[in-house]
Amino acid sequence: MEFDNINYDLTFIHLNDIHGRVNGENNGIDISKLFTFLEELRKNKNNGQVFLIDSGDTLHGTSFANLSKGKSIIDIFNMLKVDYTTLGNHDFNYGYDHLKKLLLLQNYKTLTLNLIDDNSNTIPFDIIKINGFNICFFGIITPETYYKTSFKNINDLTITDPEKSFAELLKNLKDKNIDFYVGITHLGLDTSTKDIYQSLNLAKNFPEINILFDGHSHTEISEKYIFNNTLISQSGHYNKKISLVQVKLFDLNYTHKFKYKLLDKNYIDSYKSDFKIKNKIKLIQKSQELITKTIIGKTSVPLIGDRELVRRSETNFTHLITDAILWKTNCDAVLINGGSIRDSINQGNISIGDIINSLPFGNCIVTKKIKGSDLKIALENGLKSYPNLLGAMAQVSGLEVFFNPNNPPFKKVTDIFIKKIPLSLDLNYCIAMTDFMSLGGEEYISLISGDEIKHYSSVEDIVIEYIKNFNVNIDTKITPRLIIDYN
Repeated sequence: MEFDNINYDLTFIHLNDIHGRVNGENNGIDISKLFTFLEELRKNKNNGQVFLIDSGDTLHGTSFANLSKGKSIIDIFNMLKVDYTTLGNHDFNYGYDHLKKLLLLQNYKTLTLNLIDDNSNTIPFDIIKINGFNICFFGIITPETYYKTSFKNINDLTITDPEKSFAELLKNLKDKNIDFYVGITHLGLDTSTKDIYQSLNLAKNFPEINILFDGHSHTEISEKYIFNNTLISQSGHYNKKISLVQVKLFDLNYTHKFKYKLLDKNYIDSYKSDFKIKNKIKLIQKSQELITKTIIGKTSVPLIGDRELVRRSETNFTHLITDAILWKTNCDAVLINGGSIRDSINQGNISIGDIINSLPFGNCIVTKKIKGSDLKIALENGLKSYPNLLGAMAQVSGLEVFFNPNNPPFKKVTDIFIKKIPLSLDLNYCIAMTDFMSLGGEEYISLISGDEIKHYSSVEDIVIEYIKNFNVNIDTKITPRLIIDYN
């Protein structure tokens, strides 16, 4: 495939923050079709050398990934012929020791310049020569990994400052005549991240860097963005889009030519599925049935997760889910959206598959410091359409929310109690939510600016653990936490 008549030296396809999504789930790109597209790129000499790059947060986030603890993703990436990756904070979610074992299974290289560990099974950088140009690939992971993953053992890691790490690399390679630097980074552009840890800071301070293939902030950079000589690429999240970057290399007297384009699911869907990859995904899913059929508990009544109910009211299942999150995080309160719950569970045995089917998105839980006034706005957002169906419908634990359905949107909430104490609009509270909501999903905009405290595993993992560990007494009758108040 070619996009114009230029003979490029380099072509990159860039993935970031796919969070275990490979099978086109949740309106994402089907990896088996992506491979067919990649093979066309690789066959066309006008594209030069083609690289498949991934910027991390890859190995965790769906049942397909989680049930194999990331191995299924490694298997698929090997078949895709990935070239280089770096590590995202959520790639440590299974623990660092397990991650190092996964890295040994790769046919591709993972680059982590600022992860200081001789036994990490990664390398800091890689230098190759293409058409007479020396090209250095390097990887940088976010220092936020210390508090944006769920396992304590990462505290034993040494993750150095990104800026200092690259400055040291420049110093060490000053005699290597590097013509082109390509960074594969999991740093992001989120304003909640310290400036010194953002990819933009690297571009600002090091014009030597030609491209930063970035991740972490789930930013969708839709048009070519060059800052201080550095092209920055990010394609959003969940494999909904991918970046295509093409480069024509020139000697020092000329500026390198870049082409940047975002490709979406509709574009990739025009390609046929690769049979081998599609079949491999089906085989993995089949093998996981042994796990999904595992019984973790029993319920004497149905757990109600029907769309028509969880998007307009509380149920015994929404209470179970939010109570599990409250237990796991020990926060002040929990707020999730009803649209994240997709099915009921019948009376009788509860299997892992039942939980995964009901909570299919693989959303991780985040605790954030939320001001009382912003929490009130969030609850108004979750109740704005009551009693009509709404994906944002508030489902809570640790809260009692009084509201008047007759009032207009964003003026319905009349009173809020957190653990029986009246909410103070000026105080900060530790609130647990999905990572989806923490980024403003379902228009929960007031939750974006809160400082993150800690990251946890996915909702379904937490619910499974909760049911396994407790003799959960479930009833069809519930004590309301969202309380109608017509006064």
